[in-house]
Amino acid sequence: MLGDVPPDTLGWLLIDEAGQATPQAAIGAILRAKRIVAVGDPLQIQPVVSLPERLNADICDFFKVNELDWTAPAASTQTLTDRASHYQSSFEAVAGERRVGLPLLVHRRCENPMFAISNKIAYAGQMVQVVGPRKLDVETVLGASTWIDVEGEPDSKWSPAEGRAVIDLLTRLTTATRNSDVFVISPFRIVAHEMARSLENRPDILRALSRNSVQWLKDHVGTIHTFQGREADTVILLLGAPAESQNGAREWAAGTPNILNVAVSRARQNLYVVGSWKAWSSVGLAGHMSNELPNRIRF
Repeated sequence: MLGDVPPDTLGWLLIDEAGQATPQAAIGAILRAKRIVAVGDPLQIQPVVSLPERLNADICDFFKVNELDWTAPAASTQTLTDRASHYQSSFEAVAGERRVGLPLLVHRRCENPMFAISNKIAYAGQMVQVVGPRKLDVETVLGASTWIDVEGEPDSKWSPAEGRAVIDLLTRLTTATRNSDVFVISPFRIVAHEMARSLENRPDILRALSRNSVQWLKDHVGTIHTFQGREADTVILLLGAPAESQNGAREWAAGTPNILNVAVSRARQNLYVVGSWKAWSSVGLAGHMSNELPNRIRF
């Protein structure tokens, strides 16, 4: 908390990924800084909070504090900095008008359909795309970005059939090219963990992807939360949770823009969604993703 550092000691404080930072994580440095620049996106991953929701609400009620304004996950270092900014603007979002400091609406990373999906689900179509078209070997091997529809019996949120579809994609990719910049990401920890275990049993694929298979798995397979701030040419989005009884998990992932927005915008050039189209396409904002990936492939 920098408790022994006097006020105004820091000239400039630059806070990156401020939309994912809890206010209390930054306040110690903020109180010692003359000027602050917070860069982040409240419409991507929200702060992770370990405090039980009911306990957090009771503490806010006791101190007469508005929970949504001041405490995570609804509030972040970014939202509070926006409110305190001398410069104010607003833009329309899916959930209504958002007031921010300086909105950065020029998008320089993703081609379509990733840009179109992100723009629709989070920014009400107001982003401006400046990325020119590029062509990679990946698309000549796997085809254009698409939804790979998999129906299979799940084990918890993990579906072995979906895992086999991912392995098929990676096998085809590594057979055709040795220069694959690819992430395999999922909303759910158990799905990412089981996918990594399945790939551990395929050393042929891992050898083709990297000389250090252990490090490759650590850096390229995981949950969406762990990939915020990173990007790759190609992203395989492994959905999981295909069972009818798991609609609550799907609503958690697709009910607000944050998680899907981060997932699709990790991909610069190609996005392959692997999962049950029937289970996901009508849930929350996943419908926009489905509309932008109309040419489904059954696995």
